Amino acid sequence: MNWNDLRVFLALARSGSMRSAAIRLSVSHSTVVRRIDALETALGVRLFERSPLGYTLTPVGEAMLEQAEQVENDVHRLELSILGQDAKLSGAIRVTMADALIQFLLAPDLQRFKLAYPDIDLEIIASYDIVDLTKREADVAIRFMSNPPDYLVGHRLPDLNISYYASPEYLEQHDLNADPPTANWVGMDEIAAFPTAQWLKDSPYPHIPVRWNLPMGSQHIAARAGLGMVMLPCYRGDQDTALRRIPPGKVVQGKPGWVLTLDDLRTTERVRVLVTFIAKAIRQHADLLEGRCPREVL
Repeated sequence: MNWNDLRVFLALARSGSMRSAAIRLSVSHSTVVRRIDALETALGVRLFERSPLGYTLTPVGEAMLEQAEQVENDVHRLELSILGQDAKLSGAIRVTMADALIQFLLAPDLQRFKLAYPDIDLEIIASYDIVDLTKREADVAIRFMSNPPDYLVGHRLPDLNISYYASPEYLEQHDLNADPPTANWVGMDEIAAFPTAQWLKDSPYPHIPVRWNLPMGSQHIAARAGLGMVMLPCYRGDQDTALRRIPPGKVVQGKPGWVLTLDDLRTTERVRVLVTFIAKAIRQHADLLEGRCPREVL
């Protein structure tokens, strides 16, 4: 039995699906099938029950799961212990952040980091999902949340405030106080940070109906095209020359920002340098993030 076999076993046990396990491990579906079959053959036991609904652990598999997770924790602790002693400004760092943060704010700063530290390779994981740093899914996370986990350390960043936007042409074409309304909001996929009911209630025109239902990136494009009004982070809406804040141009308090890593990685020099660099860069964008750079409110 080797660690790679256990990784496949754990991924399948947690997901219950060959496809999901393959995606999690960044391998092919056939690799997962082959590894599990080989593991069961080597051990002489059946670890999973197969059915059209997926894979479920057998009693033997359930007993093995606890021990496999203990091995996983030991391996991760060993990795972190070794990484924590690494004082070289070279090697890879996995960083997770929202893709919009790169597109609208940090791309020039990441370029400056690359020029300053050419031997550090950044692997950017563009995601809004919570990742588990203890399982090395990432080394550094940039997140906007009220209460980061206690086991993470890092720097407090500016708040991610929001406001409400539309194209100037759309605002000229619609009386936002009309009854019945002629304007509409462009809705977005429900995410925990911004439930529709709450942001609509906080908006200056909660009586105007929500139409469409788009991802946040597409929602932004829809507003530029004149399909309606949107809620956006201030650093996105205020930089877009095709949008204006909807009167009265209010800012809604958002979540505080953090750049986070594990305590074990703080002594890894390349991680320390990156965390410090990112924190300084984002603080320099505080006015944009917190909504102090509005264009003319129509």
